[in-house]
Amino acid sequence: MKKLTYITAFAAIVFSACKDIPETRPQRKNIIDAVFASGVTTTINEYKITAFQDGYLKSSLVTEGDSVKAGQLLFKLDDAIQQSQTENALVNYEYAKNNANSYAPQIAQLQEQINQAVRKKQTDVANLQRYENLIKTNAVSKADYDNIKLIYDNDVSAIAQLQKQLANLKQSLEQGVVISKIAYKVQQQNNHYYNLSSAGSGIVLNIYKHNGDLIKKGETVASIGSGAQIAKLYIDEDDIRKVQLNQQVMIALNTDKNTLYPAVITKIYPSFNEGSQSFIAEASFIKIPAGLKDSTQLQANIIISEKKNALVIPGVYIWDSDSVQVKGEKGLRVVKTGITTMEWTEITGGLSENDILQLPKKQ
Repeated sequence: MKKLTYITAFAAIVFSACKDIPETRPQRKNIIDAVFASGVTTTINEYKITAFQDGYLKSSLVTEGDSVKAGQLLFKLDDAIQQSQTENALVNYEYAKNNANSYAPQIAQLQEQINQAVRKKQTDVANLQRYENLIKTNAVSKADYDNIKLIYDNDVSAIAQLQKQLANLKQSLEQGVVISKIAYKVQQQNNHYYNLSSAGSGIVLNIYKHNGDLIKKGETVASIGSGAQIAKLYIDEDDIRKVQLNQQVMIALNTDKNTLYPAVITKIYPSFNEGSQSFIAEASFIKIPAGLKDSTQLQANIIISEKKNALVIPGVYIWDSDSVQVKGEKGLRVVKTGITTMEWTEITGGLSENDILQLPKKQ
């Protein structure tokens, strides 16, 4: 909390209307140094239900305030197009499996070519053996023998080539089965993205979308909370260094501004929050207010320190953050200050209870 370094406009107007310069003396009071924070109530555990795919909200199966269990179906998006894609992926998968079957046309045709080549080889090998016997008696020429041998060698080469083609075809078709199966599984998985379920048990705090709304991928549909209600506090950059765990907090709810609820700082977030332009801390209520609603706006004072029987003066008597006008003295007297509130400033040195103070005149 910043110290007052000037007389407020309101005080200046009031005092200027007085004939005599107001006077006061330092007095003893219990004084509290506190950091102000605004905030909202929330649950200890809260998470968002977000969409994984674009789609229109087809049906909401819960309403705000409903209790839900882990894995419970909450919302359904229109998945007509997705179902068509899944059915198409299944057709492609079944087609690929049929093509990879040993009785499939491509495989059967190539296998028949191999069978024909094997039968031809059997005929040609018999002919080759006959020519091998004939050439031993010079009954056939060397050229005729070589020609029969070449035919046989071509048979062997053709069979090997056809077998390799068959192996490559089977491998390609099997890969097609694997790829189409993966594509089908992906589409099946995508089906789940159109059904939004709860990650854990809790209460539906807010529903942000209605049936028929177009929801984009990544958009929040609802928030789910569980656990006790706590206060989320937004703290100014200048004050965060003063805030520590286990400090006492006094909270006033906007729904009940006349009652203060004690709480304790239980968590301080380590980094600056760009969204709220503040640092964030959490405070747990000593006793949770009856009927407390989620996201209730609140105002809070975090107790930094407390001093009993402190010597204080009204803050409007402080000039330039460290000087006061003592009656009978021409110049301003420099004092040492401690805790400062909206109304009072603690004096730790330079004044006694017997000093009479006047509002400082403009220098």
